[in-house]
Amino acid sequence: MGKRSSASDLVYLELKKKIIELEYKPEDVVSEEMLCGEFGVSRTPLRQALYRLELEGLIVKQSNGRMHVAPVSIQEAEEIFKVREVLEGLIAREAAQRITPSEIDHLKDLLELMRRAAQQKRIIDTIKYGSQFHHQLYEPSQNKTAINFLAQLRSRIERYRRLSGYTNPRYDTLLPVEEHEAILKAIMARDEVLAEKEMRAHIRRSLVSTIETLQLKT
Repeated sequence: MGKRSSASDLVYLELKKKIIELEYKPEDVVSEEMLCGEFGVSRTPLRQALYRLELEGLIVKQSNGRMHVAPVSIQEAEEIFKVREVLEGLIAREAAQRITPSEIDHLKDLLELMRRAAQQKRIIDTIKYGSQFHHQLYEPSQNKTAINFLAQLRSRIERYRRLSGYTNPRYDTLLPVEEHEAILKAIMARDEVLAEKEMRAHIRRSLVSTIETLQLKT
């Protein structure tokens, strides 16, 4: 049972990564036979992994049993980003009240890595460090309820983040760096109102970029 559970966890993590990183594109068909061969596992742990991904909204199972990668849409993006804007705005506000000097130093380090990656047009790293910046605000916010809700959306948030960066030819790598710097500046000033305002503006702008990307693909 332990080995089966471990195999299921490994397949789940690897398959989720491939979906988030767009190696498996939205609406790509997936089959148990194909995945068993790719991951070298039996159907039982694979089905466990697929069920978890279905619950997270990354895999869709049709009534005939066929499966495909969940589609992306402007409607879903708007719903996710609007919820994210409220929750992450709240987290930024509360982090500004409670953040420690060492936590600020960590955010500065992440921003420096993000800026270097953006200057070198390393989009994958730019997005990775930006995501880490957001997650680094969770602990100082101390808002477990908001964190738990965001955890439920995290996989879909991360996929939409990469959609713009990886597929939109007009994606500006330096713009999110500047937005994150504005958020950090407000947090360092302990200006909770401005920290929330800058975070919400950043996420609204990200939604605009995501919608533009989806419109380019249609």
